[in-house]
Amino acid sequence: MSFCTICGRVAWNKSDFCRYHKEALDGLQSSYELWRKASELSWDEYIEKLCQIDETGRWVLDVAEQIRSGDGLSTPT
Repeated sequence: MSFCTICGRVAWNKSDFCRYHKEALDGLQSSYELWRKASELSWDEYIEKLCQIDETGRWVLDVAEQIRSGDGLSTPT
């Protein structure tokens, strides 16, 4: 059994994250294309922006902070 690298909950479907952080990562990656088209933000700028917005949810913020720390999560293509 593996555990979420952020919170220690049981990992979801062979990922490195629990269900909540995996859904947050999936949402970050799928929303990035819309943000990029609207504002021409790079992936790193997008992550920085999300970390600065007060309304960013806890799960998304956790994932964004882990990405920002350089843990190796890939940039969407």
